[in-house]
Amino acid sequence: MEKKAFLLIIPISVLIFNALIIFNPTPIILAARAGAILWFNNVLPSLLPFMIGTNILLKLGVVNFIGVMLEPIMRPLFGVSGKGALALAMGAASGYPIGAQVCASLREDGKISQVETQRLLSFVNNSGPLFMIGAIGAGMFGNARIGYFILVSNLAGAILSGVLFKFYRRSRVEDGRSEKKSRGLFKEIKYAERNKHMPFGKILSESILGAVQSLLLIAGFIIFFSVLLKILEITGVIDIATGLLYGLGVPGGRDLIGGAIYGFFEITNGASRLAELGASRGVIVLCAALVSFGGMSIFSQSIAFLSKTDIKPSIFFISKLLNAVFTATVGFLIYPLWNFEIIAPAFAPGPVNKLVFSTVICAMVIFAILITVFAANVSSALRNKKMGDY
Repeated sequence: MEKKAFLLIIPISVLIFNALIIFNPTPIILAARAGAILWFNNVLPSLLPFMIGTNILLKLGVVNFIGVMLEPIMRPLFGVSGKGALALAMGAASGYPIGAQVCASLREDGKISQVETQRLLSFVNNSGPLFMIGAIGAGMFGNARIGYFILVSNLAGAILSGVLFKFYRRSRVEDGRSEKKSRGLFKEIKYAERNKHMPFGKILSESILGAVQSLLLIAGFIIFFSVLLKILEITGVIDIATGLLYGLGVPGGRDLIGGAIYGFFEITNGASRLAELGASRGVIVLCAALVSFGGMSIFSQSIAFLSKTDIKPSIFFISKLLNAVFTATVGFLIYPLWNFEIIAPAFAPGPVNKLVFSTVICAMVIFAILITVFAANVSSALRNKKMGDY
């Protein structure tokens, strides 16, 4: 009975959604345009280089080398394979939903187990430093130091969440071992060399095509949630929810609660509204927590990438809520110790600067990984030569 009711609610909701669009075309079009501009100015230049670079690394099999080298760090600390370090590095440098995309690719290829994927998702799918420092700190609050505060709070919250989720289903997964056992660094190098059958030109073209398709999917989600927020605003749902929460005694006042509701659905909109309230302790800590959670728009984007895997969305959602709680706790504790004094004019980079910055950071990350792989290849060759001499 409940299933039939649920199946009936979906088409009715879609009909109401479409009807509201038809009867309110002007504000809806403006909201959709704002979402498209947000995607073009912030998401596209920030994520495109990292998505291309990540796809290339995955297709080259570099993740196998990374897994062997970082196993001693990732396994004891987070209970996951060292191969998850690629998701951690790319997610931390570029921002969500790159972490979820890399986790999905690793799981689809069978490089990590279902439990390891669930554990990784608790701490690798976070906002990028460019968004926190540039867009929120310098752009919205007019103070880059607030952006650094949000960044530190988010990193600490993610680490705490990852350490906690190390114990997720620990007794059922042979201490979290991945489905494919490691062959050792030198054997991984030889194995990868035997499996290099795809020309680099094809790898590059497929990586670019996959990145563009992923970004178009993200654009669709951003525009959809921009329109959804506008509809909730037009129909008064947000005002009603704000009044109910305020009436139940939720602290902070109506404006703070309203900003939190906007941020729950879409983080950029919520952070912008919170910044308008001033740089108080409650506003900044709440903003950091919302950035850590990411909003339902980011959650939906992540689930879209993970839909082909066997991860549990409910566990992922709980892990992001815990991540937000840890971030808020850390932020509340370090706030009195933080220096928020503006020492330089705030600067919010434009889309071209963001694209250049993201490309440079992505190139540096890939270069560091490739240098490590090259050094491992040389070491392997020298070792084989010495064995040949004997």
